[in-house]
Amino acid sequence: MGRNSFDMAQDPDWFAGNYEYQVPIFVLTHKVPKKMPKQTGDLTFTFVTDGIASAVRRAKAAAGDKDVNIIGAASTAQQCLKAGLADELHVDVMPVLLGRGLRIFENLADERIQLERIKVMELPAGRTHLRYRIVR
Repeated sequence: MGRNSFDMAQDPDWFAGNYEYQVPIFVLTHKVPKKMPKQTGDLTFTFVTDGIASAVRRAKAAAGDKDVNIIGAASTAQQCLKAGLADELHVDVMPVLLGRGLRIFENLADERIQLERIKVMELPAGRTHLRYRIVR
């Protein structure tokens, strides 16, 4: 999880018992928070300050044979794509035009990433979920 995604919860203790993923979470950050958020037997937080590759490596070790989901905004997604750490890309499109914000693929100009569509799903509230396999 990227730090911005972690910070979206106004109270970091909210994650315990409420967040859809009650698993070990590795938060990619430059700075560890002063106060650790509440954790449970299933939900733990590890703040990783030595880069995306380290965060993914730790998450894979904790997951064993289960999948690892990378949740984050533009910076986290760009780092994963540039480092070749993702097998799939899931993008949700909402029917709202904001006019500004972070561009998820902006810093990938030198990268050639080929995608193969796996699935397109229409969801409630006009949301469209796109799922792609990253072709290597």
